[in-house]
Amino acid sequence: MKTEKIFPNGFSSWQETHYEVVQYLTSTLDVENSLAIKTQETGGHGALYELAEELTDEFEKINQGKEWDGNFFDEIDLFLESKDI
Repeated sequence: MKTEKIFPNGFSSWQETHYEVVQYLTSTLDVENSLAIKTQETGGHGALYELAEELTDEFEKINQGKEWDGNFFDEIDLFLESKDI
């Protein structure tokens, strides 16, 4: 059974968030004990795809309907850093 993905803030917003999430995870692949390293070690490369999607969905849901006033990058950075413990 195929389920349809929900984009609470539209696809463009989801895509932009996903890009930032992937960039963050990629930039931390060489940081000891980072979320990206732990995920890759336990679940392989495919688990990183799933993690990126989960983090994107969570951030988009938390910020549903929010109008960004130049603080998107600060908010996504804080969100990702809070997950990387």
